[in-house]
Amino acid sequence: MEYHYVKLANTLEQQILAGEYLAGEKLPSLRKLQAATGRSISTIYQAYEELEHRGLVEVREKSGFFARPLLNDILPLPKQSTSPVKSHKVAINVLASMMQRSLTNPALIPFGEAVLGKTLLPGKQMAAAVRLAAGGYHDGSCSGYGAPTGYKKLQREIAKRYLDFPHRDYGSEIIITQGCMNGIELCLRSVARPGDTILLESPTFLCYLQLIEDLNMRALELPADPATGLSLEKLRATLDEHDIRAALLNPNFQNPLGFEMEAANKEALVALFASRGIPIIEDGIYENLYFGEQKPLPLKHFDTQGMVLYCNSFSKDLMPDLRMGWLLAGKYREKVKRLKFNNSLANSQLLQNALATFLKGGSYDRHLRKLRNNLRKQAADMSQSIGRNFPPECRISSPKGGLTLWVELPESVDSLKLFRLAEKENISLMPGTLCSGTGQYDHCIRLCYGHPWNERMEHGLKTLGNLVKSLVKTEKHNRNESNAQEIVVGLNSDPEINRIEDIIRIFGRRNSNLSLRFHQSISGNILKLVASGELHGGFVFGQCDDERFASHYLTTYYLRIVGPTQMAETIRNGDYRDLARLPWIGNPVECPYCQLMENIFHDHGFHPQRIMTASDEPSILSMIKAGVGLNFMLENQARALAEEESLVVWERERFAFPLSFVTLASARDDKRVIEINKVIEQIW
Repeated sequence: MEYHYVKLANTLEQQILAGEYLAGEKLPSLRKLQAATGRSISTIYQAYEELEHRGLVEVREKSGFFARPLLNDILPLPKQSTSPVKSHKVAINVLASMMQRSLTNPALIPFGEAVLGKTLLPGKQMAAAVRLAAGGYHDGSCSGYGAPTGYKKLQREIAKRYLDFPHRDYGSEIIITQGCMNGIELCLRSVARPGDTILLESPTFLCYLQLIEDLNMRALELPADPATGLSLEKLRATLDEHDIRAALLNPNFQNPLGFEMEAANKEALVALFASRGIPIIEDGIYENLYFGEQKPLPLKHFDTQGMVLYCNSFSKDLMPDLRMGWLLAGKYREKVKRLKFNNSLANSQLLQNALATFLKGGSYDRHLRKLRNNLRKQAADMSQSIGRNFPPECRISSPKGGLTLWVELPESVDSLKLFRLAEKENISLMPGTLCSGTGQYDHCIRLCYGHPWNERMEHGLKTLGNLVKSLVKTEKHNRNESNAQEIVVGLNSDPEINRIEDIIRIFGRRNSNLSLRFHQSISGNILKLVASGELHGGFVFGQCDDERFASHYLTTYYLRIVGPTQMAETIRNGDYRDLARLPWIGNPVECPYCQLMENIFHDHGFHPQRIMTASDEPSILSMIKAGVGLNFMLENQARALAEEESLVVWERERFAFPLSFVTLASARDDKRVIEINKVIEQIW
């Protein structure tokens, strides 16, 4: 039964959404609304409180209730990406791992991680359910491993709440997993193999990219509309042009954009993929966090052929620490079941029993009703704060549910630089660079509104807005400063350099403020000139086993690269703080030098501005990050240091691919270095 105050709140909400009450306009007083509706004063007051929880009205002391700006009226929606769509290898784990500490640091203002605030979680009720379930240890019912597919009592409770799909009874087909990502991994491994291409919405969820990288698959990121999701026309064309093995989609309150696909488009999308024999892995983790009146239908609702593998979890709307998810694998169920057994055998029977008890008692449904109201208000509070505190040229998404807001900043703002500045102010955020494997969202950020709004949160967004404004101002200053200066780029004689030079020249023609001059020489000279500041950037590719390096060991047997000649001299000439401020590019996974430098900097509490991994380009198999130039050690020096176990050894027999370097040097963040960085990002 729907309460009278809820019905009245729904009616008023429709009037606000229809524009009958504009932002800032006063709503009818309690007595006027009583006369118009015949409802009691208490019912009307409850209705206004409900609208306040939904983020649609605000109370002004001694003045009454006023309509708040709607989410989509605060700032324009983000632009849809126009980047070329192509399959690519993913290399994002290194960068993500460096930022994980900040994203999960409880001491920071929590805009980075997409989780609920602790005060929104039903901790007491869940604790009671766990205590009750623990009785199973006394009678022995929870002492074994349990069924690999899950605890039947929990499967039944999940089926009662979720599985109203029209085509069959799915209750007996549920497989309990250790969270949603565990389920997605099992599904990906069941439908695709290393080297296969997986279609994703773009921007996308970082963990999808990390998983695809770990499974050695490829990603194809199809730009999504911030309001409606994937275009069926573009999707059809993409399937015609590319060999797609599977799709991994989040159609309801997508992370990070927050859109909800229309039901008709979902049905057409499922039919399109089924006609091509391409499976869809659906992430439904945010479905319960809707802001509207009805829970949206999943893609699985329209699945008649078992081609949609549906994954869900209780991590986002209940308790992340439960690590309790579930999936429906359709025609792939037996393979997923086998992988689940081999991967983790079974889930905790105690926690499954506790969760089943919690679901059956009705606490979950009451929790969700309250949670949805809180999240709707928190999303509105965050959006309005962004509108007040960020530059007016910013754009923000208008989520229909979920936990995340997508903010498009002025193009001159580097989200990684903003991330570092925000961390110093005890604020966490998700840089947009982590939401794509292509680097195309480096001027965007993702923010989470999962925590109750308070003065600390407001202060955090105000500080963040000021940081964005300062970065915009700095960029304008650098652009003006660089007008009368030229960029001098050093190139060695390797054949691959020609490709780099062509790209840089094209880039230079598009930027009339830049004057490019090339200095071609042997690798060692280029590196020293970069170190001295006479060159603004240098590119050195290939093995560099020229006879001019006969007395030095680069890729032959021993290698140690330091800048300029020994680490001690580096510290004397420019301390770690100076080096850490330089733009660095490297591959700590494959490159021993990068591992060494990464460890040294981390030991001193500093982090390079940017770390990127190498692509699969056969001609450019590795990159080494360098701050002030590179020098090579003589063999006797290398052997002596190796004996002291203070030398990273590079053995040609173990690492057969050629060594490549990219170096950039600057005493400060100026326009020249920023532009060269952009060129490098285009190349890789």
